[in-house]
Amino acid sequence: MQGKLELMMGPMRSNKTAELLRRTDMRRQYARQHVLVLKPSDDANNEPGVVESRNPNGAGKMSAVEFRAADPWEVLDAIRDTEQKIGKRVECIAIDEGQFVDQLFLFVKHLLDSGHDVLVAGLDLDFRAMPFGEMLDLTWLVNAYGGSITECMAYCSCGARALYSQRLIDGRPAPFDSPIKVPGDSPADNYEPRCAEHFVLPGRPH
Repeated sequence: MQGKLELMMGPMRSNKTAELLRRTDMRRQYARQHVLVLKPSDDANNEPGVVESRNPNGAGKMSAVEFRAADPWEVLDAIRDTEQKIGKRVECIAIDEGQFVDQLFLFVKHLLDSGHDVLVAGLDLDFRAMPFGEMLDLTWLVNAYGGSITECMAYCSCGARALYSQRLIDGRPAPFDSPIKVPGDSPADNYEPRCAEHFVLPGRPH
């Protein structure tokens, strides 16, 4: 039996991780499922081996298996090891910061074909307002395998719905040609959600 995909996308501070952890907790508590939480080791925003929400009213934090974003396939060994340890299948795989994962589409498809339900949370657009990684590609898998797409909501300081993640460098909007991610930068300090009216991108080609 194929698994189903639950996809959670949105800009910075839209509670994507909080929603991922909430659903993980629900599956563990009420469905009695074993959920393996994964995070790219390249994401330096939280302590190692932990997925944590910045929302103080969320599910807090959970232990996670780290993997190199460039090679998600190494996780398959961890899944097999976990299944041998618990004596049953891992029913669900939860992936945070999906936008950083290489070959995300193929990796998630493999998990679904293997019978695992999959939860993925991540940014839909980068700070240039362009598709981030393969997150938007996963919508095809929801259509093909079933599941759901949740557009996580964030709000601009003006009160309007925020669709964009504004990157700030020294308090000023980052130019279009600045790096997508700077090692060691802190999204909590250097990014904020913006509506279309207040989103600024110096040097945008068009």
